[in-house]
Amino acid sequence: MGSEENAHRIKIDAPETQPENESKADEKEKNPRGHKLAERIAQLGQPPESLDFTISGVDCEYKVHSSVICSRSRFFERAVKGRFVEATAKRLHLPEEDADSLELLISILYGFESTYSAELWPEGYEDIRGYLNGVDQTNHYIIPTEPSTIDIEGSSDSPQENTGLRLLRLYALIDRFDIFWLQRWAKNIVLLWAKANTRSPSFIEVIQAVYRCETGNYTELVDGIFALVVDNVDLLIDNEDFYEVVVENGELGAELLRHIILTNRIADSALDMHSSLMKLHNIGGKKLVNERVKLQLRTHHMLAEFSGLAKASLE
Repeated sequence: MGSEENAHRIKIDAPETQPENESKADEKEKNPRGHKLAERIAQLGQPPESLDFTISGVDCEYKVHSSVICSRSRFFERAVKGRFVEATAKRLHLPEEDADSLELLISILYGFESTYSAELWPEGYEDIRGYLNGVDQTNHYIIPTEPSTIDIEGSSDSPQENTGLRLLRLYALIDRFDIFWLQRWAKNIVLLWAKANTRSPSFIEVIQAVYRCETGNYTELVDGIFALVVDNVDLLIDNEDFYEVVVENGELGAELLRHIILTNRIADSALDMHSSLMKLHNIGGKKLVNERVKLQLRTHHMLAEFSGLAKASLE
């Protein structure tokens, strides 16, 4: 996650020139949430001249501290300190990021992301904060008394977008811009939400998004999501939307088929063994049954998994 390859996939173009006579009042009216975020950045107690780098997207831009973004993101460290035009111009344009995505990205870089995710999923607040306890937060700017700058209801072009997809959006930005210190945290909160919502239709949308990888690189999430699918396959299998996801994704279908076949084999073996043990019990009693169990475990090299039947005690 957050490799050099990810960084190279991001197209960097020159920003469109903004009218110099545009007033701050006009900017605030056009993007009130972005203006609020800019104000929060200004509250960090550093002199105005320390805002020495500009990040722009579609119809928006932010002046930021290069020292902060470089310490948070390997992508921005390369852009600011590398031998690129952006390093000389002290400006980086991200044409693929709209106002909402760029606002969230800047919020992540400045340490407001836990507030955002907690407001997005209030039920998981304690766990979200708990996962941050193990994060290296050196020079990590957090203003916990303020609500998130992100307007949850208006932060997406799709008002009905579910919480899981928005947490995926958070994860995707952290991965794409190589914000290494939050990668494990972002992964954990997505999987935490998924585990708590396996009975929700939203979970199926998240499964689909993870396997499609159209909105981000979710490779690191696949194993965790698949484990939840396996644990809840009996609930999911009757859902038509889930069936469509399986049909669409051959990898998911193949892994599920393998799991089902293996489970059936284990179940059949257990039934056969139970039947054999019942017959042995009727013939020779409990002692004969115990000897048969020991022999069966030796045959299948499974003694290591059953500490109570260690070889030393069977001699």
